[in-house]
Amino acid sequence: MSGQRQEIEQMKQGSKLAKSNKQTLKRTGTILSEKTSSFEDSRVTLLLFEKYRIVEMTRFCVIFACQILAILQYESSFQDQFEQTFDSETTLLLYLIFFQTIVAITLTLTSYQVLLAYQKKAMMVTPQASLLDSNLIYGLIIEVLLMIPSPTPFTQRIKVPFHERYTDTPRYYYVNEILTYILTCRVVLLINIALKFQAFYNSQIGRLCRLYSTDFDTHLVFKICMKDIPGFTLMGLFGAGMLLFGYSMEIAERALLRDETSFSDYNVGKSLWVTLITIATVGYGDFYPTTDLGRISMAVCVFWGVSNTSLFTAMLYSMLQAETSEELVWALLEKANVRNIMKACSQYLFVRIQRLKLKAQNQNTNDKSHLKEQVELIQETLKAISQMKRQYRDIDGEATMVMAKRKFKDINNMFEEHLSILKESKRLQVLSSINYQYCYESNVNSGTKNKQSSPHIQTYQTDDKQSKDEAFFANLQDNESNLLLMDFRD
Repeated sequence: MSGQRQEIEQMKQGSKLAKSNKQTLKRTGTILSEKTSSFEDSRVTLLLFEKYRIVEMTRFCVIFACQILAILQYESSFQDQFEQTFDSETTLLLYLIFFQTIVAITLTLTSYQVLLAYQKKAMMVTPQASLLDSNLIYGLIIEVLLMIPSPTPFTQRIKVPFHERYTDTPRYYYVNEILTYILTCRVVLLINIALKFQAFYNSQIGRLCRLYSTDFDTHLVFKICMKDIPGFTLMGLFGAGMLLFGYSMEIAERALLRDETSFSDYNVGKSLWVTLITIATVGYGDFYPTTDLGRISMAVCVFWGVSNTSLFTAMLYSMLQAETSEELVWALLEKANVRNIMKACSQYLFVRIQRLKLKAQNQNTNDKSHLKEQVELIQETLKAISQMKRQYRDIDGEATMVMAKRKFKDINNMFEEHLSILKESKRLQVLSSINYQYCYESNVNSGTKNKQSSPHIQTYQTDDKQSKDEAFFANLQDNESNLLLMDFRD
């Protein structure tokens, strides 16, 4: 009793010490604490990746708003620039566009810094690496160069003169118009950012790509979108191309409708029509650009249209290409058709033979020529039947036969696996029955000894009949060959 009391007192003292230590302990780190580890922390990478997507979403909104303001500023200032009276609203729009461009460039630098931190935590680059040391610097330079050209309030009245082709009429651009023309190229940047909002672009897929040494970028997401949602992807590319090249065409050709004294209205439908027939690689030639900027825009539109048309052709090919199950169904249907034709030819052959026998029994010498024709018809029918037999054997083809063998082999492996599970279940049932028999015999022996002293004790009763499970496992070995029903043979 004294030993038990000492153990209880020691347990109470240990619990008191644990509580005191728990109160004195403090949290010394978080999931973002710097710890040296040779493995990736999925919590940290997930947090950084979501932070990167939030920055990209903000950048997308800023660039899209800048595009809308640039279009509004260009449309509202076309007549004001001619009259040399710039409204305060136009100037305010230019200041907003300039401010949003600076914010977009700042967000781009922030986005690439967060992406670099994600790659460090994901152990894609060394912890000491900077933007200059990684491959991210090339993408950063390209995106910054796309965002630098922007209309500003400081270049409102600066003109760039040129001469119209074919007529040599003096014309001019404003610098802000040229900058707005270049600013339309940000549509490509918006497409690149929009691909990052797809469901396929997440931290888990990035981890799988690193596992298989695959580049995890928007190029991979674009290929997945073309495979999963090809229709919506092509519609988005077509709409982006119409907006990009149609409006840049308008900016380039609209300068031809004004001079130093007057201007005339421009029909936007012409630009959209030229862009449509260029993307569709048709090119009727009824309207065409005459300025250098317009020709540059349509030259790039040609490559855009060829790429879009090629992707559309590939999508149609993949949609019309037969699947494996469809090929098997078609092969079976073709076999059934050939079998029906062979039956019809066989019936025709039997009828001809019976008629020939009847005529031979008549022994009419005048019908020898007719008998000869009947023999030739029978020979032709036999050749047709033999040819159909070869066609019947060759319908599936070698590739389909190999695929079918592989399918049936997989099914046989599945049956063998289930058979092994049933055998193991049978073995365990035999062991359990042996243990049950041993326990039953021991209980019976103990019951016979105590029967005289306690006659009211009930004993176990056995039944000689087998249960359903025992009968099933008893016949399992005999029916083992019946399980492999899918054995494929040529």
